[in-house]
Amino acid sequence: MDKFKPVILSLAALTMLSGCVTREYAGDNTPVVQNDSSNDDIALTRISLALGYLKMGNTTQAKSNLEKAKRFAPKLVQVHTAFAHYYETVGENELAVGAYEQALSLDANDADTLNNYGVFLCRENRLEQAQKQFLKAIAVPSYLQVAQSYENLALCHLKADNFKQAEQFLEKAIKHNPSRAAVVLQMVRLQYAKRDYRQAQLYLQKFEKAVRRFSAEALALAYKLYKKQGKTSVANNYGVMLVKVFPTSWQAKQYLVNELAQIPADELALRYQKSRQGQASAKKRVVVLSPDKNQTVVKADNNKAVLAKTAEKKPKQQKQGKKRSSADSKPQTTITIPVHVVEYGDSLFSISKKYNIFMRSIQRWNNLKESSILRVGDVIYLSNPNKAAKS
Repeated sequence: MDKFKPVILSLAALTMLSGCVTREYAGDNTPVVQNDSSNDDIALTRISLALGYLKMGNTTQAKSNLEKAKRFAPKLVQVHTAFAHYYETVGENELAVGAYEQALSLDANDADTLNNYGVFLCRENRLEQAQKQFLKAIAVPSYLQVAQSYENLALCHLKADNFKQAEQFLEKAIKHNPSRAAVVLQMVRLQYAKRDYRQAQLYLQKFEKAVRRFSAEALALAYKLYKKQGKTSVANNYGVMLVKVFPTSWQAKQYLVNELAQIPADELALRYQKSRQGQASAKKRVVVLSPDKNQTVVKADNNKAVLAKTAEKKPKQQKQGKKRSSADSKPQTTITIPVHVVEYGDSLFSISKKYNIFMRSIQRWNNLKESSILRVGDVIYLSNPNKAAKS
């Protein structure tokens, strides 16, 4: 199911305009009808008709009305945005790109067009370009659908199995509109996929406060969530509600047949686990930190790292004429210091929480401040390097 939220479909509701018609009379009392509608108003009405035809599958009438709208207002942004939607519907994606670019050439800050263009690019798996359009829309001060664009951006990353980024953008969407039930339900799905059932339950409670009417998908997800936690009686209550309220739904039928053995959130969970396995397979790497006599390297993976520092003591100067024996040489000593290699989205707070270490300690060990900027690839000491060096 396509969960992206383009704004263009709202044009049908927003632009059902009727022109004001006035009557004047000539000297012989013959009425002369004059239409006070501007060309833009007429064009918007044609767009509304076109979208209606397109929804019914009548592409011929849809395009005919769009062409008429274009003749009345060739420089109206909505005309070209509607054309882009039409071209995407009929599978002419290159023409859709051209229509979006034409619309933005007329108004580079039209947030609705930017959002819709981002949705289109995401469907085309052009994540980087899609994110650029979404963020441009969000940056427009007068834009009211910021939560919707953040949700679209999160779904775009989720589609690409970028789970960390998806979670970050869902959090932003919820902050901008805490009562947007669809966003909160997406977060429930994501936390369920990550097997963080406690967090998923907290978001489910927020969803229940925000939603006016449950969907079959939400009831099925709630059932699985409580079932995973061993709360069978609560889970069964959701199952019974699912069958009573949505008896003909796919979810209700699956509940009766196999107690919802596999729902879309379970498929998302499998994708999450595969992404984690993929990260694990690419873990090992060596990063040279300083090319001095005491070579320091980091043997790191995506989650943990150990900094190994080899300190070699110089042998004492021997008297002339004596040969140096193997017993005279001192063995190398290896000091291991736990470290963390900074990833995208990391902060001092998240690192301290992950390793259960006071943030002030991490700051002190690494000479950092709360305002310090972490960059991907930075190495953060997780213990006091001075104490480790003396041991």
